[in-house]
Amino acid sequence: MKFIASVLTILVFTTSACTHLSKVNPEKAFVDHPVPYSQSHRHPANNNLPWWAASEKQVQNAYCRRKLPTTSAAIAAYYKNLPLGPGFEEGTYTISGIELRNERPELVLALSRLLFPADPEEKIKEAPANFQQTFKISPSCDKAFCVAQKIFGPEVDPQMLYLMDQFDINTSPYAFINASPFTAAEIADVIRTLELVHPNQLPFGSNKKLIRFKRGYTRASYGDDGGNVVANAAIELFDAWTEQSSIMRQYTLYHEIAHNHSDNQFSDYDRSASWLAISGWKENKDGQFESLRKKAKQGHPFVSRYGETNPFEDFAESLTAYRFNPSWLKQKSQDKYNLIKLLVHDGLEYTSNRDCQQAPVSKTYQKSIDQNGDRLTPAEKDYILKSCRKPFYESVLGHMPTSFFDACVNFEATLLWQKQNQQQYPDLVQQSLFDPALRVSILKFKKTRQEIAEKLQPEMTDWLLKSMEAYSYQMNSSQSNAEYCDVWAKMEHRIYPELYLENKWTRKSPFSSRQLSPSAGAARGLCLDLVQGFVPTAKSARSTVTNWLRKSTYLSDDTKVSERGITRESLMTYIKDRTRLYEK
Repeated sequence: MKFIASVLTILVFTTSACTHLSKVNPEKAFVDHPVPYSQSHRHPANNNLPWWAASEKQVQNAYCRRKLPTTSAAIAAYYKNLPLGPGFEEGTYTISGIELRNERPELVLALSRLLFPADPEEKIKEAPANFQQTFKISPSCDKAFCVAQKIFGPEVDPQMLYLMDQFDINTSPYAFINASPFTAAEIADVIRTLELVHPNQLPFGSNKKLIRFKRGYTRASYGDDGGNVVANAAIELFDAWTEQSSIMRQYTLYHEIAHNHSDNQFSDYDRSASWLAISGWKENKDGQFESLRKKAKQGHPFVSRYGETNPFEDFAESLTAYRFNPSWLKQKSQDKYNLIKLLVHDGLEYTSNRDCQQAPVSKTYQKSIDQNGDRLTPAEKDYILKSCRKPFYESVLGHMPTSFFDACVNFEATLLWQKQNQQQYPDLVQQSLFDPALRVSILKFKKTRQEIAEKLQPEMTDWLLKSMEAYSYQMNSSQSNAEYCDVWAKMEHRIYPELYLENKWTRKSPFSSRQLSPSAGAARGLCLDLVQGFVPTAKSARSTVTNWLRKSTYLSDDTKVSERGITRESLMTYIKDRTRLYEK
């Protein structure tokens, strides 16, 4: 029941944390569904505070707006001039009956995500079973832009592919329920909003939902206030959003992205004790928030009337003010300004074009690490190795990404590095660089990570081979590859070696599994990869996309062979490839 309650809480927040002109009743979100939209805007009573944290003029004249392509022609020119990646390979991809030939793998992946539900369990009524037949796509239409144009229309298809490829933002009505296609003007304003978001803060989600909600409808949970809801943190944009000016559309969408900055950082900043204390937010027994700060005696720390709604809107409006109206935020609350500066914007400010071109605070620390080394002693590195041995093994045998091993090394190394450099860097703010609760860090200790991986790779190779000796009597040359690799699946009965369970990262990090043994499926997959010949991931972007599209759990091969080809050398090569350091 506790898990269900958590899920419902998230549902209420993402649909009730929204930009609107008056309060929303979140209690109705549990029976939510689209209802006809009624245009009945209500205007709030006059107050000394503005309703929004910044004016249209301030948004229009914002410093450090990047230039991104917004038109179909500009996006086509962008990709025409973009060099092919090092992993490009010629070949054919088939997606819902559509054949793409010699296409960029990243555009194949982007198109695939636009055509299929983001949640595989969700059924999209409007989505055809076969896009090729429904939209009569001929064999000569074998490029992603041509296909997207047939399906989404020439005015928005390049923008949709561009947003999916470059920012991991999914705007497709075939990926999410209750979604309508964007117009050219609407999707151009989506891209213009991203011009205002610092590149370090993108993407802010994986296959991130950003849809134009079903036209003529709003959410039932908003009740009589539905006509006033412009957008929400989900991110769903309603009819009221379309009715705004281009600049205010950008303001509204930036506000919703601000909610996501909180959700996608180390922890929920807008629920943190430090944030609640600044404005005196207190949660009552009904789960509602009230600000107990007395305006007359203690000052008024809010940047807008909408920010007074709850701590979540307070956060989003303050973050929006930081971007478009920083002097106003400083005037209302220097504490909020400093917190957002360090925890969200990594020390960057937007008070001039020069200020936002400065190097982020974390890069200053990272530069010191890269140039001067981590200065960790052999004993400290050995401690990190013992702490991170299990996630290393799991990256090959536990269906866990290599990034979890990286996260372990970076966090443990950051704790040690911080102790060494606290006097040199007095501005080192704990939560801005790493989070003790989630046990993650944004600092990268590449050399240390490489040293530890190079020690663990041969260790793991020998451990695997020695472990399999116990099952060698079950293997023979008459077995098929599938039968042979079923024996490797028995690795699930082994315990990972030298587990250092006293380490807090192992016990408390959400990036650490609670399994103490290899996964049968992962061990079987390792064997099948080796006996059939694997393609190093570093050399083939095509294989990565193909695997994503295929989504197969096991490889089938009933061919009988007399020599499997699994040697210490081939196994070591495999482990090195699967545990290599990936960089963007």
